[in-house]
Amino acid sequence: MIIALFIFLLLGLIAAVTPGAALGFAFVAVSGRLSRGARVVWLLVVAAASSAVWLHLVGASNIWRPAVVVLSFTATVASGVIFLAREASRRRAPRYPIPVWPAWTPPTDSR
Repeated sequence: MIIALFIFLLLGLIAAVTPGAALGFAFVAVSGRLSRGARVVWLLVVAAASSAVWLHLVGASNIWRPAVVVLSFTATVASGVIFLAREASRRRAPRYPIPVWPAWTPPTDSR
């Protein structure tokens, strides 16, 4: 009986987190032309809106309602921030330029 409870809790966790994570990734993929500050603000708005949808989907007298809303919000924001950071690190120039030949050294002055 307890194993069934844990299985259903795990399935509920997956059902609450997956749409939020996908929404966070999709938002970052679509909002490429906005500035970083605007993207973060809009990500928070999208996360709040997606978690508000869970208020209507989960029953009114359900004890898990606050947990589902918090999980959805957290998953959306975490996914969006992770993909924003990944995108920012890709756009950044490499810190140490790689030489053309690894053993190549610049010529010294022969005077």
